Amino acid sequence: MDTKVLPLCDVCQTLDLQKTNTNREPTKYHLGNLGDIHRKGSGPQACPCCSLLIPFLTHYGSYDDDYEVSIEWKKKGGFFFSTEGDNLAFLNEDIATSPYGSARAVHNVIDPNLIKKWLAICERDHGDPCNPQGRVIKSSSDDDGVAVLRLVDVIDLCIVEASPGDCYVALSYIWGPSLPDIRLTKGTLSDLTTKGSLSSFFPIMPKTIVDAIDLVRRIGERYLWVDMLCLLQDDDEDMLDGIAHMDLVYQCAACTIIAAYGEDFNAGLPGLNAESRVVDQQITEVLPGIRMTSTTGVYNDMQSIYTTRGWTLQELVLSHRTLVFTKNRIYFRCRSNCMSEDTIYDNFPSAVNTVLHSGSGISFLADSEPSPLHAYTSQLFRYADRELSKLSDTIHAFTGILRFLSVQAKSGILEGLFTSSFDASVLFWDNFPLANHAPGRRDGFPSWSWAGWTRMRDGYSRFCTSPATANAWLRSDTYIVWYKRRYPNAELELIWDLDSQLKHGKPEDGDVGYRPTSEDPYGRDPGNWNVEGRQTKPDTSNGHCEGLIREEMKKREYSFLHFFAYTVLVCGFGTPPESSNWAKTHPILGKDGAECGGLTFDDLNARESADGPSELVILSKVDKYDDFFNDSVTHERPCYWVMLIERMLDGREDSVLAERRGIGFLFEDCMEHVLEPGKVWKEIVLT
Repeated sequence: MDTKVLPLCDVCQTLDLQKTNTNREPTKYHLGNLGDIHRKGSGPQACPCCSLLIPFLTHYGSYDDDYEVSIEWKKKGGFFFSTEGDNLAFLNEDIATSPYGSARAVHNVIDPNLIKKWLAICERDHGDPCNPQGRVIKSSSDDDGVAVLRLVDVIDLCIVEASPGDCYVALSYIWGPSLPDIRLTKGTLSDLTTKGSLSSFFPIMPKTIVDAIDLVRRIGERYLWVDMLCLLQDDDEDMLDGIAHMDLVYQCAACTIIAAYGEDFNAGLPGLNAESRVVDQQITEVLPGIRMTSTTGVYNDMQSIYTTRGWTLQELVLSHRTLVFTKNRIYFRCRSNCMSEDTIYDNFPSAVNTVLHSGSGISFLADSEPSPLHAYTSQLFRYADRELSKLSDTIHAFTGILRFLSVQAKSGILEGLFTSSFDASVLFWDNFPLANHAPGRRDGFPSWSWAGWTRMRDGYSRFCTSPATANAWLRSDTYIVWYKRRYPNAELELIWDLDSQLKHGKPEDGDVGYRPTSEDPYGRDPGNWNVEGRQTKPDTSNGHCEGLIREEMKKREYSFLHFFAYTVLVCGFGTPPESSNWAKTHPILGKDGAECGGLTFDDLNARESADGPSELVILSKVDKYDDFFNDSVTHERPCYWVMLIERMLDGREDSVLAERRGIGFLFEDCMEHVLEPGKVWKEIVLT
């Protein structure tokens, strides 16, 4: 017997729900205070719409009972409150004339044909933006790619070596704290490449991988790439080759399965099999024959451990198509659209779903990124707070993004920095230091790289959106002739020169980067910095100095910077102004307490040991005025970018070895306030 639908309250009647989503114009509706909604939505005579509203309104936070509630019908579909990534929609798939504001019921197990439908729509309608790009295996004519691509054959149930052009699905997931009982090693290679062998390992294989194999087979594909079974886990050469080309692995996949649920590799793929999930979907009949529910955007629903792990960022943003499994929903998110179990966009292929997230989404990296340097900093911002099981993977887990963007920037990579615009890359900082609860040095990486510090998330590269302006800055406002001492033998090499350009590509007008010449490897305007006649190339004939460099490099196991630059001494640093809830920019103090600029420390705790004369390296000129450090302060005075350094070897004056300790700006007109002997040309080896 049908249950009688209780009447709507007077307020909910004004929502005109009998219209469903047909020809509904954007309108804002005032619903009274939250206490009234709670009262009317509870009890045996509850208003059905108020009952539906209560969990929807309080999903992301609590409000006082006297909070005045408004919801808004928007063109992009549905009633919205507080966030852009969740809405209330009508369950009317059978009669809907539009997907905007429509929803459908979700079953405990997904029909594989729905996933096939999503893939087919994308392949048929979306074209180049969603098509896998390039090839992943290197060839005799193209050295770019992995030496060997192994795949899981889900039909023959074994590991195989792929041939060029083989179509495969990739898996992105989280390992968790423990090692699996079965993985590809030199010892298991023979067994796992035997036809049918994988079935005997299913009982001890991580559930997420078993589910992924099952899923790939159900949707009619044959091959799966998963790091645990496709990279030799105990072979450094094979692992590093795979890590170095991770961008190609995910870019070239037909689709990437995003296992966004759970805490480890045994979480599985909810909704693939019976009893793998219990669907959480409140469906309410608000009027006779009219049912409603809430839907959640893919990025809102992905708020889980998956989005906190370091490796998963590049796997998501480099893919062209993703199949996302969360606790309660399955989504298909490609570069053109988003379809899901609880929406009906797949019935209207030309309609675009924009209900994806409330805050900032996680954008795919474009195959032709218009501003690679800006994109690099944006991705670093997202990466900075993510966690890694091994801190030694700090750059490895970001290498796919680095390599992908460096190709577009026509640049090399040195310890996580772009070499074709190195003066910009070396300017990095944390623009939310007061929100950073674990600041400090990260061992195993240079102090002059973002990787050498925790939570570095911003930098000058973010402001390099105008190629003409950025190139003018590189040409006229920089001056240091950067050399590297390459690990492990400390060979002295220019960071950029004509050979670098030949290797990575000659920049076009729209590219940001050095324009080297035979006279100047960095292509700078002569005379702007008064360095003519000064030594710019380090002398490697000093046996004592070279011995110290090699000894230190042997301990640290990474490359150093070696260069000459102007330096100044300042008295110390003052108390930062309370101009921001996030920033902490300390005034640079000269003689007589004169304020000569500002500096943000790489480690907030280092401020305590920075009393007394401090050495600043003048890096370049500031060419624009902005609140770079998020301190809401803009100084419209000509100034230099400066780096705070700390000399090593007990602070000996003749020591060239140093570490970076902070970044800031020094007013050009404050040279009279620096300590004696003023601006000095010095040799520096940054470790």
